[in-house]
Amino acid sequence: MRRFRAALLLLLLLPCLGCRQERAAAPATAAAVDENKPQDGGTIVRRLETDVSTLNPILLTTTYDHYVGFYLFEPLVQYNASLDVIPGLAEKWEVSADGKAYTFHIDPKAMFSDRTPVRASDVLYSLKKIIDPASEAVQIAGWFDQLDLKKTRVIDDHTIVIAFKEVLAPQLGWFYGLRVIPEHVYASSKDFKTAFASVVVGTGPYRLVRRIPGQEIVLERRPDYWGPVKPYLQTIVFKVIVDNTTAWNALKRGDIDETQIKADVWNNESNRPELKKYIDFRRFYTLNYNYLPWNEHDPLFADKRVRRALAQCIDLESIVKNLYHGTARAMNGPVTPDQWAYNPDVPVIQYNPADKSHKPFRFEMLVPAESNISAQIAQLVQSELKNIGVDMTIASLDGNAFMGRVLGGNFQAATLNWELDPDPDPYNIFHSSQTPPHGYNFVFYSNPEADKLIEAGHREIDRSKRTAIYRQLHALLADDQPYTWVVNVSVKWALNKHLRGVQESKGWGLFNWYPGPLTWWIPRDQRTHDRR
Repeated sequence: MRRFRAALLLLLLLPCLGCRQERAAAPATAAAVDENKPQDGGTIVRRLETDVSTLNPILLTTTYDHYVGFYLFEPLVQYNASLDVIPGLAEKWEVSADGKAYTFHIDPKAMFSDRTPVRASDVLYSLKKIIDPASEAVQIAGWFDQLDLKKTRVIDDHTIVIAFKEVLAPQLGWFYGLRVIPEHVYASSKDFKTAFASVVVGTGPYRLVRRIPGQEIVLERRPDYWGPVKPYLQTIVFKVIVDNTTAWNALKRGDIDETQIKADVWNNESNRPELKKYIDFRRFYTLNYNYLPWNEHDPLFADKRVRRALAQCIDLESIVKNLYHGTARAMNGPVTPDQWAYNPDVPVIQYNPADKSHKPFRFEMLVPAESNISAQIAQLVQSELKNIGVDMTIASLDGNAFMGRVLGGNFQAATLNWELDPDPDPYNIFHSSQTPPHGYNFVFYSNPEADKLIEAGHREIDRSKRTAIYRQLHALLADDQPYTWVVNVSVKWALNKHLRGVQESKGWGLFNWYPGPLTWWIPRDQRTHDRR
């Protein structure tokens, strides 16, 4: 699922990746403790770069929403470390011969955090909320717009058939976006969009203890969790720390256990021996890219020649070298170099500023106040455009205000970041039917040729044929420039070394895959947060 890191969207290692394996609870006492074996209990303090926008699992939008939602809600299917689809709430499924119907069998042990069983009727209720325009489930509604509700039916308490009007190639993976909520709790809510502000009842391994908006979210492990992988950590504390320097200093003091770090910190600090004694530094590429969206509802950006001219004013080589210290790759379109849909023949737009314009050209670029790097990119663009007579102003907005403007299509340009799905289908961000409030095409991009390619790739099951389609689409989008793609940034993380069992997924890194953070643990003699 695509999601913002302040931007919009969405994903998993035990000894057997993808295996639904039970493990016995640790005994209450032991004659001797092996410090190399996982131990139950303990508290981890995680960082949120900005507060969550919602705890409603159908409305999750930002990266930080998903960080918290991972612990509270189990989706119908999961992704493992290899980004393969594996069981979630559904322990198994079958696909009809025509590819249009999925029969899911809900794990009979599945329970909500109020100790009521998860029923197939709750799955149907959740689906209806997703496709209800009043819910404004912009991140996932597009994945279910071909749902055939007349043919979708509950067979029994643990079996549901979910039918679609057409065959969709990425559909199975999209069920990751279907996090099931209890009908008996939320059907009576007067305002579904705000219902989870006061009551959070989920299917995941943790429950909400408290939330102090703008400060912290505290989760506690459910003793009755039904799933096959029982988490080791007892308590998860999310601290909202907007400032990167503050977060880095908190990690060094041991006040928090993990934080993403920026390129300058990585460049200056990651090889210091005194820090490497107790901090684990990780760097890897994930499915992400930074970009500048141009709102084509604005006459200034309706002509692709203008968008391309603006793109030529952005010195990507300078951004990679000076802003990211060489830890990023210049981008040329909507898929990263590691994805099978990537077209290696599409060139990166070269830095070649146009001649000075004699026509007044003024616009505003939005940046999220929480992101220093976004501000730096915007300032670089502003300086370059000034040289050719373009007057660009920068408006810095807090996360919620920024998201509201962008999602509503109420902007001219912005600095954003997409985190991508394992499947490269771009339907909900570039198809002309997916403009606000129905999807994430908030630049109002519309090209009949692109629509045809998107629709073809959306339905083609054969991987080789899909590859050819998406590579053609890659070239077309790069030419049209609805976005100016900037860089694919390697993700840099710092973790306290008392965290054990930390593994990576190629493509999604440390989080949101299964079981991922559920296998983290802390030795008993190193549980500093438990003593405070």
